[in-house]
Amino acid sequence: MDIVYLLKEDHENDSEALRYSLRSLKNIPHGKVFIAGEKPSWVKDVVYLPVEQSGTKPQNVKNNMHAAVGSDDLSDDFILMNDDFFFMKPIPRMPTVNFGFMRDVLESYRRRYPEGSEYIATMAELYAALRRRGVDDPISFELHAPMVFNKHKVRRLYQEVSERLYQFRTFYGNYFDVGGETIPDVKIFLDDKHNTPEYIADPTAYLQSLNFISVTGGAFNRGFPGDFVRSSFPEKCRYEV
Repeated sequence: MDIVYLLKEDHENDSEALRYSLRSLKNIPHGKVFIAGEKPSWVKDVVYLPVEQSGTKPQNVKNNMHAAVGSDDLSDDFILMNDDFFFMKPIPRMPTVNFGFMRDVLESYRRRYPEGSEYIATMAELYAALRRRGVDDPISFELHAPMVFNKHKVRRLYQEVSERLYQFRTFYGNYFDVGGETIPDVKIFLDDKHNTPEYIADPTAYLQSLNFISVTGGAFNRGFPGDFVRSSFPEKCRYEV
């Protein structure tokens, strides 16, 4: 199964998170690595699909995804990565995971952030759209974790759905009834008000317990999580010059 990154370069930090994400791929069996979008100069031995990053973030991501799933060389099933996703332990295959029922996720976010946000509003809009489509109890797939997609199903989704595909992972997961195991989100933030009680109580033990994690830019550049990831993967990998 191939790996896909949809990437806009982080010129300020020379895409350092991507470097360690690529190093972490030693922990997951995989085929080729594809980068659709922009590619840092230090990256090698990947299939590069150049896509101009000139639009909004959602438009760039959509264009990058179109380029990836349009490649005949890409495996039918592939693992979609972000540059801030890291496989922390060897695992034989990527499990199918989800964030639980959208109604519960929405309630949790609204309770935690009573002031609201565009992200919460978008999730609520998607929840209503999925209900209108006949999904009785939609599931959220907005985990900050790798996710397996099928390129033919992604192409089909773009062809069949006319509305805006916000929160694409969740739309895909419900459209094709992906299911999977419900787990807590694994994203680590610089500000502990966003982090889980388990992480706050013992950051090292918490990070050591996870198969994969995601780290925000601030936490990666200036916080303990970034130091933890860098110390976990000190050696260069085949994808670096």
